[in-house]
Amino acid sequence: MKKTVLSILLAIAAALPAMAYTAQEAVDLFVSHSTLRYASVGVTVIDLDSAKTIASYRPDQSNITASTMKTVISSAALGLLGPHYRFETPVYLDGEVSDGCFTGNIIVRGMGDPTLGSVNLPNQANIVDEIINALRARGITRVKGAVIGDDSYYGYPYYDLDWDVGDLAYAYGAAVHALNFHDNVMNASFTIDSRGRITQQSVTPPVPGLQIISRCRSSRGRNAITPYMDYSVPALVLTGDVSSTKSYRSTYANPTPAPMLVDSLERALLRSDIRYDNVPDAYDGAMAAERSLLVLHKSPELTEIITSLLDRSDNMFAHSLLRAIGARDWELKGKEAMTSNLDSVGVEAVERWLRQQGIDTDPLFMRDGSGLARGNKASVNFFGDMLTMMADRRFDGVRLCDLMPTASDRVGRTLKSNPLSGNIVLKSGSMRHVQCFVGYYPADKPRYAFAVLVNNFNCSHADVKEQIGVLLCNLFDGI
Repeated sequence: MKKTVLSILLAIAAALPAMAYTAQEAVDLFVSHSTLRYASVGVTVIDLDSAKTIASYRPDQSNITASTMKTVISSAALGLLGPHYRFETPVYLDGEVSDGCFTGNIIVRGMGDPTLGSVNLPNQANIVDEIINALRARGITRVKGAVIGDDSYYGYPYYDLDWDVGDLAYAYGAAVHALNFHDNVMNASFTIDSRGRITQQSVTPPVPGLQIISRCRSSRGRNAITPYMDYSVPALVLTGDVSSTKSYRSTYANPTPAPMLVDSLERALLRSDIRYDNVPDAYDGAMAAERSLLVLHKSPELTEIITSLLDRSDNMFAHSLLRAIGARDWELKGKEAMTSNLDSVGVEAVERWLRQQGIDTDPLFMRDGSGLARGNKASVNFFGDMLTMMADRRFDGVRLCDLMPTASDRVGRTLKSNPLSGNIVLKSGSMRHVQCFVGYYPADKPRYAFAVLVNNFNCSHADVKEQIGVLLCNLFDGI
């Protein structure tokens, strides 16, 4: 009898609709969860029709943003560069052509395009193929000279000074150069013996001049190495303990993408029907020839770049937009030599643009374009204001929300199994003890904007994401 009554009660409970919460009740339930007991939390939910906050928790507290900062740089890039903006990379012939033979230098002038040779945008024009086809179109059947990668447009340092030195060796810490190539990453494999010596190494694509240096020490029963990037050599430096011969393979940042591009072009020339003689001093400058434009390579449009970087959370792509904004601002001021403090110039330009849109930037502490620096902080009120401003702001028909990825499986099991997951667009941000999300609902015609910044939690990222997913379900399910 008891089992029958219990079965009936469970059946009735299952048939009842899920408990509905007000927006503030959903937020209060979220921040009171045991997983966030010691965390620093900020939450805001905005009704976009009225531009009013309908729920919040510690809205003025500034927290580390992680990669949600990419929505800030993406918004500013749309406003300052325009949705159809394309990076341009000119390729010059510096020498002379006679009887089908070009004598001189092929110069690839880097101007900050992060997409050159990117494996993440495979449908874009291949600059190496463009150069070879352009040589053929000029009737050139032989090249006698050298390929030069000009990386001088941006000065050193290539990475942001607020980035942690421990991040610089990894793919997610790839720096931004004037001449970028292959996402500024390389696949390196190496074997270290029990005495800490490198017995085998390879890098693909090849990076001429790069060294892999071991400073590992012999240890009993412990194999643990840590890579660091030394831009001055340049070298991938390995430190740590080794107790036995062991092989490693991983993807690392490439500190010198220009030589990688030069090597790739030279290899392609050697495979082509154009004879290539690498003679660096073939053109002495005394010839009465002018530098001529061979190719003007253009990147995909900004909207495609932003879509890719928001979906993959690409730090190098995002920070390249900050530098492009900084370079534009610097040149508009009539400056000749590019400043080495370009990142600060870019940040100032972004904050100025935000203020021109009526956004209070006092709660924004912006250090880079990607969010990789832990010094990047903002309040959820700032994000709420910015997302409200950008909700229906169209740039030649394009909105920020149109370029953002859906929640999908990014926010825990509960939201993943809910149809809402395909109707919420958001940007995540994650680093050690930091998990954040900002976004819109519904995806196509946003009625609500939200920001959730969680810092200093001592549970797992999965636990925090699960609770944020539950929060989003409680906020929007049934609306």
